[in-house]
Formats: sequence, structure tokens, C-alpha cells
Amino acid sequence: MKWLASLLFALLMGSASAEGLPDRSVYQFESSWVNQNASPVALPELAGHIQLVAFVYSYCEHTCPTIIATIKQVEKALSEQAEEQFRVTLVSLDPERDTPERLKAYMEKQSLDEGHWQFLHGDADDVRALSALFGVRYKPMGVSDIAHSNMLTILDQQGVIVYQMKGLGENLDTIGAEVEALAN
Repeated sequence: MKWLASLLFALLMGSASAEGLPDRSVYQFESSWVNQNASPVALPELAGHIQLVAFVYSYCEHTCPTIIATIKQVEKALSEQAEEQFRVTLVSLDPERDTPERLKAYMEKQSLDEGHWQFLHGDADDVRALSALFGVRYKPMGVSDIAHSNMLTILDQQGVIVYQMKGLGENLDTIGAEVEALAN
């Protein structure tokens, strides 16, 4: 199965080459995004910081609030040095309803600091392709719900996946230790 992920990664990346980034960097994926302020964001712009990436949507009443609370716990436990390098990128799984304005209001409701947290909003094809790169599966369920993987992914400063927590029942110390190791 690992070979399939590698093949998918290679196909999606094509001949893309963000200067100075390793071939395995997810920042090599060419796509178009805007953040919660409707400002354009190119994935290579995320380089230079340790990123925790999660795929969520603002209308979720089930696991997405738990994912955000989990990330807040991780962030709170970090050393000052690690926290300075740590950023959170939330990718919306619902590009139709999660407009930048909606995402901005959601961030305010959740008290998420825009200095360290951001939402990415993209078209359905880019969301699908990026989620595949991360191994995140999702499927609309009815009118308003989206069933999705509850995965937290740590990217190093160059956008290479270094750790994935698959599910919310794992020990948060592991994810914090990964961030701390990258910060040193």
C-alpha cells in the first residue's frame, strides 16, 4: 500500500519543483488556496515553520471541535522555542459552504490566534488531491455532514510529513515530542 501512496504522490506532483524544497515536500503540490482572510496562499509559503495540518470543516458538530481542542492541548504543552516555530493549518473539507468569511468567523468563535493558525479554502479538486497526499479520506453524508479521517499530521520546516496521528485516542505526548524534536 505504501507504493500506491508514493505513486499517487509522484503523479500529483508531476514536474513541480518549488525551489529549494525536497521532492517529498507536500509543498511541491501545485494548487490554489485562500485563507480565512481571502488572501491567496501558496503551499511553499508555509515552509520555514513546523506545521500541524488537519482536515476539518466549520459546520462539524462531532469530531472537528475535538480535533481543534486536541491541537490546542498540543500547542499549550510546547516549550517556548517550539511554540515560536509551530503553526497550524486547517484545510476545509467543505469548500462550498466554508467560505473565507465563514472560516474567519469560525476562527473567532474558537479563539484561534491568526498568528499561529490559519484555514485554507480551495476548490473541490484541490481539496481532494491534497487530502489524498495526506492519506485523509472523506465522504459527504447527507446534506450537512462529512465523514472524514481524524488525522493530525506534522510537517517539518520543508513540508515533509514526519508524523501522523491517526485517530484522536493516541497519546498527545508523542505529537508534542515530534514538534519539540523538529524545533531543536
